[in-house]
Amino acid sequence: MRVAFRRPGVQLAVLGIVAYLVFLLANLPAAWLGFAVERSSRGALALGDPAGTFWKGSGLLAARSGGVFRGVADLQWSCNPLSLFTGRLSVALSGAAPDTGLRASVSLGAGSVRFRNVEINAPAALLEPVVPAAAFAKPDGRLRVLADSFEIGEASLVGAATVEWVEAGVSGLQRLGDYRLQITGNGERAGLKLATLRGDLRLTGEGEWRAAQPRIVQLRGTVEAAAERKDLEPLLLMMGISGSGIPQRFAWTVPI
Repeated sequence: MRVAFRRPGVQLAVLGIVAYLVFLLANLPAAWLGFAVERSSRGALALGDPAGTFWKGSGLLAARSGGVFRGVADLQWSCNPLSLFTGRLSVALSGAAPDTGLRASVSLGAGSVRFRNVEINAPAALLEPVVPAAAFAKPDGRLRVLADSFEIGEASLVGAATVEWVEAGVSGLQRLGDYRLQITGNGERAGLKLATLRGDLRLTGEGEWRAAQPRIVQLRGTVEAAAERKDLEPLLLMMGISGSGIPQRFAWTVPI
């Protein structure tokens, strides 16, 4: 075998095969990254209109909603091929859409997605294609998401993230307030802490995000509407709360 390999013709053939394989690897189509994104997110995310290569390209990030995908933002990415030796694929992302900015480092593995250095600034309406309850509530205002490191696995949530909802509104009601949700994942569940930064509808609560299927978010706390905001009473009734001006208990369960 060794003697045969030493023959010049055999060596040239092997080098040719290796060079061809390297060429194929270097020019993998961008659609392969779309496959990796969809598999790692278990079908929650997809990449539309991919262009370029697996290692550097662009496409439309889409989220599944009601059995169909809806566009979220135009993405550009670059991948580090050496990260494959760790069993994960590291991708640097930047994205844009009207009034939207996105920056993050994403590590894709078998059944998990790890986010690092996340900074997202987007209209709250972008939640509608992602969260079924948001499509009903018609959220308004802006969302800001920050996370140094957060990993979503098949049945685990690890890391910390902060979500701020500024100039919040729902179902045509404006100026509800500014809110902050802190997420701390430590395994099968992530702890949630909700606080009101300012506003006429004050919400304070705690809860959890359950990682295993069916994935749900549960929040329990108090809500208080300013007495002069009579326009908020229909919203309070939808929340199962009667009257304004005094703190009252709430309990929500939201599938995600």
